Amino acid sequence: MRLRMIVAIYRKEILDLTRDRRTMISMVVLPVLLIPLLLNVSTRLISRVQENAEQEAKSMAVAVKAASPAVREALEKAGISLVSGDDLKDAVLNKTVAAGVEESGAVVRIVVDGSNPTSSAAAERVRVALDALKEAKVREALAGSGISPSVLTPFVVKRDNVAGARKMAGMMWGSMLGYLLLLMMFSGGMHPVIDMTVGEKERKTMEALLAAPAYRKEIVIGKGLAAMTAIFMTAILMLASLVYSLKGGNFAAKSPEAREMFATIPLDAHTVTMIVVTLLPLAIFAASIMIAIALFAKSAKEAGSYLTPLLMVVIFPALMGGLAGMKVTPLLCLIPIFNASQMIRSILLGDATMTNFAITTVANLVYAGIAFWIATRTFENENVLFRS
Repeated sequence: MRLRMIVAIYRKEILDLTRDRRTMISMVVLPVLLIPLLLNVSTRLISRVQENAEQEAKSMAVAVKAASPAVREALEKAGISLVSGDDLKDAVLNKTVAAGVEESGAVVRIVVDGSNPTSSAAAERVRVALDALKEAKVREALAGSGISPSVLTPFVVKRDNVAGARKMAGMMWGSMLGYLLLLMMFSGGMHPVIDMTVGEKERKTMEALLAAPAYRKEIVIGKGLAAMTAIFMTAILMLASLVYSLKGGNFAAKSPEAREMFATIPLDAHTVTMIVVTLLPLAIFAASIMIAIALFAKSAKEAGSYLTPLLMVVIFPALMGGLAGMKVTPLLCLIPIFNASQMIRSILLGDATMTNFAITTVANLVYAGIAFWIATRTFENENVLFRS
């Protein structure tokens, strides 16, 4: 094999990719512009829905039925507007009231529409008011019996989370980052691969390429490197865009802990290097296997129908690999796609062992080599190459 031939083919494919509008949209516009826009819009929408639900919960009345004066007084002290009602279920479902309260002996039932954020917010206000009333009654009964209210709290339970902010952030990011990166690698590589395979057929340039003084293996390597570059660019742009959007945006999370986890991104130089090394064999594997599949198509539309099932196959193991609590074992490190997703999660958590990392890397390199061999053999089959 001659390096200058591979470089020439690689440059030719990269130039073709930059001239293709659909490819640039999938590689650049989608991860850089669309994803931050969608995250920003969805974040603002979630915040607006939460704020509107809380405001409506304060303005809408709560229906009460057979409630004692003490219950009514506790709810009114909490600033809750009360109305009388008979059929609390229908009133809540018809949204004439935010929630309902019915007292029956020692049981106070809160009627709520769990699918309605306003009703849920109103029910939470009712619950807080009734809990305060219950505690006050208990303390009053204890005082009347001459018993100290301290018996209610003989000891205090405190939860001490030994996982630092970095590890908690790694858990949150690890559950989704591997899945998103792998998904974007395969989806972002579809258009470049289609363009450099069946696109060559449609443009009638495949024959000219084969007439060039280059071996078939050199052509496959050049095309594979170009596809791998496109896949890596998509993944890196996706990562940068996601990090910027979540770190810089006002993410819709009520608890300070959740906001801190989104703001803390465990991406130091060592972590980034390990993630890149983990993704490198997957990029070779994705480029090779998609080239082999796309070569069978007669048109870009047909190639898309061939590659879409591959994307569906990638989604499940990539999603399962990011599940929290799953223990990484050497055996699981042999499962393609799944191993990369779980390794990225382990890297972000900071508990990736070199043994599992090495097994994952070597296994994916083997799969990438097999996929490249398949792509080369497919490219050498002229019945497939000139299928029309």
